[in-house]
Amino acid sequence: MLTRLIIVLTLLMPTSAAFAAHKETRHAHYLHRKGPQSLRDLLHAELSDAKGKHEPVVLMFTADWCSPCKAIKELAEASGAVRKVLDKGRLVYIDVDEWRGPAQSLFQGIDVSKLPTLVSVDFDGRAQRNCFGTDLGLLSEDAVATNLQRMLNGQAPEKPFYADKPDVEKQLILHQAQAQGLKGKGVPTLEVTATGTGAARKLKLVIHNNDGPRRWFLIPANAGVPLTETVRVTSWKALRWTEHVRADYLQFDGAPGFYAVPVAGYGGVELDAWPLPGTPKSGELVVYELDRLSVDGQDQQFQQKLPYELRIEHPEQTAAGRAGGVAKVEFKVHAKHSAKVR
Repeated sequence: MLTRLIIVLTLLMPTSAAFAAHKETRHAHYLHRKGPQSLRDLLHAELSDAKGKHEPVVLMFTADWCSPCKAIKELAEASGAVRKVLDKGRLVYIDVDEWRGPAQSLFQGIDVSKLPTLVSVDFDGRAQRNCFGTDLGLLSEDAVATNLQRMLNGQAPEKPFYADKPDVEKQLILHQAQAQGLKGKGVPTLEVTATGTGAARKLKLVIHNNDGPRRWFLIPANAGVPLTETVRVTSWKALRWTEHVRADYLQFDGAPGFYAVPVAGYGGVELDAWPLPGTPKSGELVVYELDRLSVDGQDQQFQQKLPYELRIEHPEQTAAGRAGGVAKVEFKVHAKHSAKVR
């Protein structure tokens, strides 16, 4: 049942050509780091403000790789029923990766490792009630609205109307799948924008995965040397963009050289100021979307917690992990995508 629900929540994920972040309001927003202030200090400032406005508060421990978290944020932004509830209360997000350590120790006896965990708090910061995001009834915005209201009141969520009704649940799943299919229509898989000229030219690359499965996307190491389906690799290494704890990718040197970037199902990756030398002869950059990628016969696995909307502003800042020399690299191409370099 859990696997089935995760699939459904993936279908709920929004796909946006603009690759815009979820809109934050006073009633649904993050507690981000601000200089030397601790998480507890920021939380108490938030609660003091909420107390002055008589707005009860529910905290949601979240991460940008968590499907149910994204579903709740989407409802907080787009559902009239949920927004009506939040007009008289607050849903405050705490990212467990951004606040690694302080988030996990904020409440004694409440394990926030299972995401999303929601905690209703009083204005002094004491926990009143906690539950998991799936307890809200994520297949129905009305169920989410009702149970968020209950959490704001310090009450436990109630079972959603479709609980123990498999036929109703099945219809809700089908409806969400159809809605997701409509969202992906017309969204380009690849967008490329050039900044600067000559040796100083850099590219902004946006890749959308408009399908459910996670995919590897191959990007050429030189825009003037296109990808081929048969490659000769002289060395390779695993890298991580240091501005995100979970932003892993692979670099392959050889003929041709290329990068392999993982993209979550119905997710996307935005790389600002990507240093890509060379100019494609056709004026278009071509990337490969893969079904499979293997190195020396070993299929390359995706990291378990893959961000759904990954934005990297400084792609040149990396940390190295495992590495290898000459290798037999094979892949199966699912689709080829091109975009004009503008």
